[in-house]
Amino acid sequence: MKDFFIKLNTFFRNILLDDVDKPYGKPLPYHRKFNSKERQKKDIKHKRANEHKQQTKGF
Repeated sequence: MKDFFIKLNTFFRNILLDDVDKPYGKPLPYHRKFNSKERQKKDIKHKRANEHKQQTKGF
């Protein structure tokens, strides 16, 4: 019975998640420059600019 469920699970996993097990070949996009100081500064500037824009928008 356990073998049947393992095969069934593998079958549906292969159908729904066919690209999960494929090797990517380069660093994943969300790991690119993860701890970069320039990127952190850029993100903070962008966040502050958006907050400022929202606060000065008015009704």
